Amino acid sequence: MQLVAAGLTFHTAPLAVRERAVVPEAEARHVLRYLVGHSGLASAVVLSTCNRTEFYVVSPDPSLTGEVVPRLARYLDPAGGGDVAQHLRALVDRDAVAHMFRVASGLDSMVLGEAQILGQFKAAHRTAREAGTLDARLDFAMRRAVSVAKRVRSETAIGRRAGSLSEAALEHARWTLGGLEGVGVLLVGAGKMSALAARRLSSSGARLFVTSRGGDSATALAAELGGAAVPVDDLDSAVADVEVLLCSTNSQRPVLTLADVERFQERRGGRPLCIVDIAVPRDVDPEAALVPGITLIDLDGLGARVQSNLAERRRELPAAERIVARELHSTMTVIGQRDAAGPTISALTRRAESLRRREVERSLARVPNLDDSVRAQVDVLTRSLVSKLLHGPITHLKEGPEDPSVALTLREVFDLDDGAERG
Repeated sequence: MQLVAAGLTFHTAPLAVRERAVVPEAEARHVLRYLVGHSGLASAVVLSTCNRTEFYVVSPDPSLTGEVVPRLARYLDPAGGGDVAQHLRALVDRDAVAHMFRVASGLDSMVLGEAQILGQFKAAHRTAREAGTLDARLDFAMRRAVSVAKRVRSETAIGRRAGSLSEAALEHARWTLGGLEGVGVLLVGAGKMSALAARRLSSSGARLFVTSRGGDSATALAAELGGAAVPVDDLDSAVADVEVLLCSTNSQRPVLTLADVERFQERRGGRPLCIVDIAVPRDVDPEAALVPGITLIDLDGLGARVQSNLAERRRELPAAERIVARELHSTMTVIGQRDAAGPTISALTRRAESLRRREVERSLARVPNLDDSVRAQVDVLTRSLVSKLLHGPITHLKEGPEDPSVALTLREVFDLDDGAERG
């Protein structure tokens, strides 16, 4: 079996392609069950965010591994006209696990060290578990990735003041308008990203308006922050009283067309309007940027802006990568083993016998005149003690031979992957 990470990200595909490959949350379980039930894969997880759509899967044999990307391309872009296939990339086994570790840790994010990706990674893991598409190997790799991410965040400063794309969006609006105090901002969409932006906007003194097709969510968010909920049908009127539109819905097609924006500007008398579109797929027709008075920026544009402000976080990158490398070594020691218990039991008994023999020889050397029968009794006694001490761990290993996490825990506790014996 081989573990494969395949998909496309902001590194490999422009926004126009990424938005065609989005897997909506409501469809994720169906996609996973299709991949495992009809595509011959043993296990599957999908992580679909604004900057990546990736599948972490287990291929039952190497001959099928080469088919993972073509099969994903056919699923994501059935007509073949979206250029998805040429932007898909795949990593296998060690490279795949290393990639998962870096993604969960925020080391592969557009905003280096961003915190949101870990929550999204956990949610993808949970969805696959609920869909019944996880085997022990992929489940182990996902759990290890979360553990590595927590280490990176606690042991380095890469996540401090790392911000998020919603913060970058607000910085752009602040830069465009010269400040946000008293500025009218209309949030189109009341989901997680909008809520994050809304709370920061509120602390900046902006006047908040919120609209959403799910009217209750807009009302709740507006009430929480002292803003005003706007019915979708009253959008034209609301736009006349704001300077910023921040769009973040989960719609699969634009919610603001070129005609909509032209109508807004006619009603507003052509006054400048800053539109920040942080949705994937995009909420605003890119052609709207041509309308007089409109400043439009999307995720790729925001990403280009934040790159110039990452120097401090990049200094923490080597330390974070060292954590990933160390954890990768111990993880790969067991993840590729069909029976993770056998090699670990052998390594554990070898380590214990080596330590026992060394300590016995060291102690007996202090009493050179000791009778041979007593020496033999000491040898038997220490062997018996070691055997009894190892009985519990070995039994635990044998009870879960296909779960790599049990073997890895014991390898770490007993330093079984440390080549140097410790005295």
